[in-house]
Amino acid sequence: MNKKYSLTILIILFGLFAKSQNHQNLIAQQPEEAVIVMKDIENFWAAFDALNTYKGNPFENLYIKPGSEGVKNFMDQNRIVSADTLLTTVLKRRQDYSNIRKSTLAVKEIDYQCRSSYYALKYLYPNAIFPPLYFVIGRFNTGGLSIPSMQIIGTEMNSPENIPFIVAHELVHAQQNIPYKYKILLEQCIIEGSADFIGELISGKVSSQSPYQYAVGKEKKLWADFINDLNLGENDDFANWLYAGKRKDERPSDMGYYIGYSITKAYYDKAINKKQAISEILNIKDCKEFLKNSGYNPK
Repeated sequence: MNKKYSLTILIILFGLFAKSQNHQNLIAQQPEEAVIVMKDIENFWAAFDALNTYKGNPFENLYIKPGSEGVKNFMDQNRIVSADTLLTTVLKRRQDYSNIRKSTLAVKEIDYQCRSSYYALKYLYPNAIFPPLYFVIGRFNTGGLSIPSMQIIGTEMNSPENIPFIVAHELVHAQQNIPYKYKILLEQCIIEGSADFIGELISGKVSSQSPYQYAVGKEKKLWADFINDLNLGENDDFANWLYAGKRKDERPSDMGYYIGYSITKAYYDKAINKKQAISEILNIKDCKEFLKNSGYNPK
């Protein structure tokens, strides 16, 4: 192999490795060391204000290029995608963006509330880690994203008063070590529902109340429906229970969060050692066994 070519490959690989290592170094072990980045919000509005005077696309040079790792990781799939895609959306929904400007800038005032959940989680789960938290502005299509190396909040999709509860939920996801042993609906509902349950423990509230409000007085019927759908096979259709899928009758979306929450709560309530229960919930090895051990079965 050409030596010059080999050297180039080594330099590229070293650069990628160094970037990965630097990024991992941002994951804090203690709440007070956790990185919370809000500069992208101000960058977005600088680009927005330059719409009528900037030559070219202001979001390219004023928002995306100087953006944090949060912005860069919000570029994939159907989120921001590109500077041109973002510009098209902003021009089409200019008034919608103007309407949320004040609330996005108010996010800087909730830093302390987000961090208080970090302290609560560290108390309940001493092994907790804290990935960097980024507040960005996208295209009104993604409220949040949690990956092992970071958490990202789509600020335009969330009111400041609700964001601490979303952050708590996503922070729990960062701790979870739950394998998809069966690839069934039960597993995903427990993953989401347990994040709601522990998120509520550390922040005081579940970010989306609709599934829980709807479930009052309907627990037995919901459980029967869930078990029926669960028995359809090893790769169940999530649509009736999770995310933006079809809905049964007048039910709100994400009723599966309520199901997973209820199973998790039953497990936690039975436990004598609550801290140990939190650790077990975050490290479930078999969701079917976890359901059995929870004893959950609404009457």
